Amino acid sequence: MPTDAGGGDRRRARANRGQEVSIRLARLPLLAAALTLIAAPAPRAVAEDAAWLREEVFRRIDRGVAALRAGDPLAAEEDACWAYRRALNNHAAAWYCGRAALGARHFDLAIEALELAVELQPKHLGSGLDLGRAYLAAGDVNRARAAFFRLLGIRRDYSPAYVGLAQLAERTGDDERALELYAQAIEANPADAFARLRRGELHLRRGRIDDALADIREAARLRPDDAEIEIGLAQVLLRAGLLDEALGAARAALAISPASPVAHAVLAAVFARKGALVEAEEEARRALERHPVDPAPRLVLAEVLGRTGRLDEALAVLEHPDESVLTPDERAALERERARWSARRRQIAELTARVEAGEAGAAELLVLAEAELETGRAGRAVELARRAVEAGLPEPDLARRAARVLGRAGRLLEAERVLAPLVDAGVAGPVDLANLGVIRERTGDPDGAAEAYRQALAASPPRRVAIAARAGLARLAIDRGDADTAREQLEALLALGPPTDVAARARLALERLGRPVAAAPAEGEAP
Repeated sequence: MPTDAGGGDRRRARANRGQEVSIRLARLPLLAAALTLIAAPAPRAVAEDAAWLREEVFRRIDRGVAALRAGDPLAAEEDACWAYRRALNNHAAAWYCGRAALGARHFDLAIEALELAVELQPKHLGSGLDLGRAYLAAGDVNRARAAFFRLLGIRRDYSPAYVGLAQLAERTGDDERALELYAQAIEANPADAFARLRRGELHLRRGRIDDALADIREAARLRPDDAEIEIGLAQVLLRAGLLDEALGAARAALAISPASPVAHAVLAAVFARKGALVEAEEEARRALERHPVDPAPRLVLAEVLGRTGRLDEALAVLEHPDESVLTPDERAALERERARWSARRRQIAELTARVEAGEAGAAELLVLAEAELETGRAGRAVELARRAVEAGLPEPDLARRAARVLGRAGRLLEAERVLAPLVDAGVAGPVDLANLGVIRERTGDPDGAAEAYRQALAASPPRRVAIAARAGLARLAIDRGDADTAREQLEALLALGPPTDVAARARLALERLGRPVAAAPAEGEAP
């Protein structure tokens, strides 16, 4: 975290670097004098070196700016910071180096370069804003706050400064103050797409799905060709569960900035949520290749590797090369995933040993089946679930678990056969009935599915089961063209206060019910 002493160190570093450059330049006439008998006159050599350096600095700045626009902060940093280290008191070099280093998560370098940029041009809003963002990224909230307020002292209606203060309020847990500041930003500049995007993200986190979608879609309308907006839009839509729209936004971001590692990481996350694990792995690896310190693609890639049985590889990917560039939340996320996959690896090894030794009963067989299914070994999971069924399922809960494993592995008819005895014996609960509805819906028995969903609702189900049953009845009504019943079920579902992604899909389905051909809100899911 930056301190006043750190600021002094950075100023001394700049002064020392200036002295080194001055010394190198001072040596040029001496070197030229030593070669006067065999070389051109010294003044011309010095002038040519200085001219080359000046041209190269401008060329590197231009290349750095182009890389930033293409979404490649590491390439931008290489060129812009080369110029910054060689061009004394050049505002453009310092600013673009700082922006690139901030994108590359090299926060100390970003702060050093941006402090110089602000020192050179104190009223330049862009470099002042990026300095505040760099302080905030490094966790120095006090300096970040001062930087953003300084900008408002220069221009009271500068909306990005209000956005910076709003993000700072979010960082410190004051969401209400953040909403006030986002409103001030939009009042100062109604066309500020980033203010709407960030406010939409906050609305979504607080469960205000309608407000969130209104803000992010307005942001996209205001800046239709901005890769950062499209990336933010994709992230919000992904969290809202609108996967097709999220996929479109992520692809739009890549079309604008093909080199953007963040866009590749978001696309990987969308593919992973859609179950397209091969595509998710490809995109996550592309993102990591371009930006090895970004934790987002590591988390996605570890999820894909874990879900496809490559637990050792997943754990290796979760070992970050430089955790000093991570925020506390990012470090915690990596640690949680390391703990999760380490525990799963130990569990599978221990249970496999018991199964192979013939010591496992039905309960342990199902625990191992669930673990194998989680790591992508569906065939092995089915084999273990069948062994558990053959061994006898004396408790209803074991039958439920076996049916769930078989259903998730695609063996729907086998799952129905396991659940049927519970229904016949009158011990099936609302979860069993809702799951039976999903099975029948997917196997082409809409009447049987509707009956099971209605039985689940009549059994005083918990909220999540009632939501699943209402969604199932809405899908069935849409499939048979009964818009009134579909609307009734969706409105009843929304009245239950469903999770954000379910609410988003239900609202989208309601919007589509007025069209000649309506789509179901989502594929049937077991509660």
